[in-house]
Amino acid sequence: MSDVMSAGIHAGWRSETEFLRKKNNKQIYKEKRNRAIRLRGLHIVMIFFILVSAAFLAYRIGIGILTWDKLKVKTFELVNKPLYHPEALQSILNQFNKNILTLDFSEVRNKLLALPEVKDVSLYRKLPNTLEISFILREPVFQVAIDGKFYIIDMEGMILNTISQPSNDLICIQDVSRNELDDLRPYLTELEHLKASIDFVSFRKPYGIALKLKGKPELFYPGEGQFEQKIANYYRWKELPQLRGYIITAVDLRFKDRFYFEYEENKTEVNN
Repeated sequence: MSDVMSAGIHAGWRSETEFLRKKNNKQIYKEKRNRAIRLRGLHIVMIFFILVSAAFLAYRIGIGILTWDKLKVKTFELVNKPLYHPEALQSILNQFNKNILTLDFSEVRNKLLALPEVKDVSLYRKLPNTLEISFILREPVFQVAIDGKFYIIDMEGMILNTISQPSNDLICIQDVSRNELDDLRPYLTELEHLKASIDFVSFRKPYGIALKLKGKPELFYPGEGQFEQKIANYYRWKELPQLRGYIITAVDLRFKDRFYFEYEENKTEVNN
């Protein structure tokens, strides 16, 4: 009987001990989990604080950089600078004395391309405060005389500038319409050969291109090519005894084996 009771006491004791051990383990686990949660929360708060501080610092640094006077554009380096409309160019540049890092290159390009002379433009930042602008310009080819003014144009017919006095560097065109101006462009190479001696160029139907040389009384109709050679041939023919007595006012050189000339009110044909 005593042995049975002893065994029962020991069994009860073990059950109670096991119960207390499990209960204690649960309490320890719960406390560890709570500590881990509190620690994780503290870490999250610290990380959040660090991120906010970093963002604020970056913001302050960004504001400082954007408002830093040393990064404000103070110099414009112009490569292949436009010759015409200097006031308009300067007015555009004055709009971009801003922080060099925040400049909108598309806006700068679009405003510069609005200048008739500018065909294309490239922009480069030179820190801390220099903006380099490289221009590709339209090439002036003709000056068209209209109502006492001279309109400088390129090969595409773009008006680059207007001047009151003719330029010695450009071929002068007069008495032409816009369509006739288009008809003159194929002869640019031929006209360039005589550029230094040309007084003006025109277009007259049915002759086509008309050419007047400086200091010469004749108006030439040179046809479609070999202007320089044809005019040189004419001046050799002009020395023939038969022609010395004429005051020639116009010469038609469109034909291969002959030319026509006008003098006073008559026309005479001379075979080559």
